[in-house]
Amino acid sequence: MLINIRKLLTHISLLLFPRVCIGCKAIDFWICPKCLTKIPLSGNSPFSWSSSVFMYHHPTIRRAIWLLKFSKKYSVLNDIEVYVQKHFQIFLQKHSLLNRKVILAPIPITKRSKAKRGYNQSTYICKFLARENSNIEIREHILEKTLNHISQNKIKHRGLRAKNVKDSFRARNIESLKGIPIVLVDDVITTGATISEARKALMQKGIKNVHAFSLAH
Repeated sequence: MLINIRKLLTHISLLLFPRVCIGCKAIDFWICPKCLTKIPLSGNSPFSWSSSVFMYHHPTIRRAIWLLKFSKKYSVLNDIEVYVQKHFQIFLQKHSLLNRKVILAPIPITKRSKAKRGYNQSTYICKFLARENSNIEIREHILEKTLNHISQNKIKHRGLRAKNVKDSFRARNIESLKGIPIVLVDDVITTGATISEARKALMQKGIKNVHAFSLAH
């Protein structure tokens, strides 16, 4: 019954507030299939242990991620599913993670941001990635944000970004996870300062196999 109610509410929401493609204004999409093919795929990543799907500089994917991040438009993920799931499988294969138990850990946001938005967009990305893979488990609370620092998207200088998030994560409840690969998940990797600090916090606690995956770079 609960599922049916959710479907009904979703249907009503789409009727009242129909989706319109960011790129071409087509109805019933945030990104239509045609506009999706125009978004450049990310050919590189800041680190050998990280991977991203799209290039963030493209206005369509940038706007889509902002809708997900700040407006609770989770259906954005459905529109880009074909590329994200394919790239994620390639990522798992590259790092020998296919058919293995893998932990997905969303990058935590500051308490201030969580209170303002009411959710962490990276948790929804984790759920999206895990729904077709029974070997994947999501652990939302193995990382804790210890500092309410300035949002990274407000800082342009690479060095200042690194300083802003330095020692801002603490790993916890990971004693039973040693030996299990962990994939950090975020919406965007830019300079890599945030995921580097998150990875460092885990590795300092004895987790040796830590990777990172994001929608865009």
